[in-house]
Formats: sequence, structure tokens, C-alpha cells
Amino acid sequence: MEITTERFGIIEINEDEIIAFPQAIPGFEQERRFVILQPNKEIPFSFLQSVGNGRISFIITNPFWFYKDYEFDLSPSTLEQLKVQEKENIMVWSIVTIKDDIQQATLNLQAPIVINHSEKLGMQLILHETEYHTKHKLLL
Repeated sequence: MEITTERFGIIEINEDEIIAFPQAIPGFEQERRFVILQPNKEIPFSFLQSVGNGRISFIITNPFWFYKDYEFDLSPSTLEQLKVQEKENIMVWSIVTIKDDIQQATLNLQAPIVINHSEKLGMQLILHETEYHTKHKLLL
């Protein structure tokens, strides 16, 4: 399947790579199908690219690479919504915000992207009553 993206132009993706977000990502309610693109395996960043709107793409990274002590619990209802049978199938990503200078880049640890890789289901989980916030320094 071909999709047109603002960042990468026209690219070919496999339909079985598409991740459904039934509840949508807050602020992007019209987009419910995304794919993870990793154009350069040498850097720790990927892109969560909308399948339906080529202009919507989030830079994401594995938050545990930058914050080894990062942790949160998944509620039984979240596990049910994502159809999690085995916790090994869960992937956690954080959205990266880069303004003008990479040195000022931040990670959103308060609202991780949680994906059940085997079921191709995802959601942005908003953590309440937590010490995490939306702008943690990326470079430690």
C-alpha cells in the first residue's frame, strides 16, 4: 500500500504494519491509523506516521533509553482495550518535541504511546497523579 507523507514523500507500507488507535490520539481525533517508520536504524528516533494524513507525523523514541527508571502501571481496562495477552507484546514510546535546537528537545513522559504490537492496537495513555510531565529534557 502506498501512502503520501510530507516528510518522506510517497512510501510503500505493508497493511499488516498499520496500528489502529480506536480512541485516537488527543487532538488528532480524525486520525486512527498509524505506522511506525524508522528511516535510520543508527539513531534512536522513529516516526509515528498517520496513514490517512501525510502531514501528521510524530517523532517518537523509546523513553527507557533516556530515563532508565521510567515506570508506570497499565490498568486492567487498558490491558483489555489493547487486547494484551502477553506483556512482552507491549511497546512504549514517547513523543519527542524539538523546537529550534536539538539541545532543547523534550520527551512527553506523562502521555506515553502504548502499543500492543501483536494486535496492532495503540493508545496514548494519559498518566494522572504522577511526577512525570510533558517536557522532560531529552539529552541527559
